[in-house]
Amino acid sequence: MEVLGYIGFALGIFGFLAFCSQSDMKKRIKRLEDELSSTKGTSYSLSKEAIAKLAAEYKNNRVKIEFKEDCWDSDVITYGNTKGKNVILDSDESWILVEITTHKTTLRKLLRLDSIAGLTLIK
Repeated sequence: MEVLGYIGFALGIFGFLAFCSQSDMKKRIKRLEDELSSTKGTSYSLSKEAIAKLAAEYKNNRVKIEFKEDCWDSDVITYGNTKGKNVILDSDESWILVEITTHKTTLRKLLRLDSIAGLTLIK
């Protein structure tokens, strides 16, 4: 009979610990959901219109172009962002014209705004 008391006590402790860990998990999940909802609409997800506005502001300036994961241009990545410079020559609501200048060559590329994740001004 005494053994059943010990077993009941041990199961009671396990139950209490499980209850405490569940309540901590609910608090963590709630905190993560709040953090996620506060980051929506920030620079992590720029819309096409916001990129078009940035392109118009950065016209005739040197920029770094960040592409979306599935869209990229090898000339811009290889030359413009690392060894040379990208200068926005013209832009409209769906395209930007970029001049990529390196020590060897100058290229002009027409890029869709749908493929661009962000633009960063380089001074």
